Amino acid sequence: MQYRQLLKITMTFVVTLTLFLIPSYNHKTNATTPVPKFTRHAYEGNSLLLYPQVSGINIKAASKINSTLKGAAEKSYDNYIKLKKSEKDIPRKKLCKKTNNKCRYSYNSHYEVKYNSNGKLSIIYYDYVYTGGSKGKGSATMYNFDLMTGKHYKIHDILKTSCNYKKVQKYAFDYLSKHEPFSKSVSKLGDVTVNKNTQFSFAKDGIYLVYQENEFQSYTDGYPFIKIPKSVYK
Repeated sequence: MQYRQLLKITMTFVVTLTLFLIPSYNHKTNATTPVPKFTRHAYEGNSLLLYPQVSGINIKAASKINSTLKGAAEKSYDNYIKLKKSEKDIPRKKLCKKTNNKCRYSYNSHYEVKYNSNGKLSIIYYDYVYTGGSKGKGSATMYNFDLMTGKHYKIHDILKTSCNYKKVQKYAFDYLSKHEPFSKSVSKLGDVTVNKNTQFSFAKDGIYLVYQENEFQSYTDGYPFIKIPKSVYK
């Protein structure tokens, strides 16, 4: 009888202790998950060249991330300066005199936070160049980071073997070749590029492959994002 009472008291104590520790553990886990804050900046005071800076996380990590993001803005600024210099060498035609705005070169850049969860951050950086004609040309560059360390991820950090690249390429091809509008221009495996230069974004339970404008001729609505589940490459 005494043994049963002792066992009951012991089990009650264990259950109580477990219930007490679980909320405490969850609170600690949530407390250590970085929650970044973003501020928008104009490079060299140019309101058309925008880039973000982060705060509210580990100082060293923030410093690494901010240095990379500012470096992206610096590249855009250098391209902007080159563009404006080349504009001066273009002779003005009669059309330009009548519609000067359509002949004036322009360069702008902006950004968007695509993923911010589970200690990972993905920011897409857009550059747009106009040199006359009906429309300009855009490009997108992804910047992926670990919010705890500031590590800047490239796709080779995710797809670590040639086998993984092939699996992801095959998965992307199977999807694109069976879904409109991509299926109109994707008919063979070689139509889908997946290599060390491929842009990507973090995603829940996987990644997105990010392609450029008009990389798939049938898709004309911005930049294609193709979801790749983690199970494909892990």
